[in-house]
Amino acid sequence: MKETKIQARFDKEKAGKNLKAILDKMRDETDLAMLGEYRKLYKKEISIFRRSWAAAWLFMYYDRKEIPPHFSVKGGKKRAKEEKTPAPDVEIALPEEESKRLFISIGKNRRLYPREVISLIISKTSASREDIGIIRILDNYSFVQVRDTKAEEIIKTLNGVRFRGRTLAVNYAKPRAEE
Repeated sequence: MKETKIQARFDKEKAGKNLKAILDKMRDETDLAMLGEYRKLYKKEISIFRRSWAAAWLFMYYDRKEIPPHFSVKGGKKRAKEEKTPAPDVEIALPEEESKRLFISIGKNRRLYPREVISLIISKTSASREDIGIIRILDNYSFVQVRDTKAEEIIKTLNGVRFRGRTLAVNYAKPRAEE
């Protein structure tokens, strides 16, 4: 009887897909230096005999979309409430009425990641991390949500800049229906 209840609450196929998504994100989108720091702390605080149990528990929370009480959800990502500025790899959606979507002519085929888009914008313009919202990277191009007060500056500054062996074209994105 106990096994039946567990099976009813555990969707093995969904969990397998979530685990694959975690591994893909870890490979493609994770800041390895930051992950290394988390790994050191994990190894220091959790005995070798309990590590697989702790990892399984964390995976169960992710898979079941349960969030510990001291975390809040913004833009689909977990974030500690006391954190004031978003981490570079956490996407925070900006309000539609205060933002514009920009097109950037580089994508996954040049091994572009959101953190690199953020770094490029911040290093070349007066925009801060709070001025950058959702970043969508496709194979050959990307879309970046930015605060409308910074959009023109970002376009003027980055359009024509050489990045990863390619001259960037940066402009306002066409409305979604026309993509």
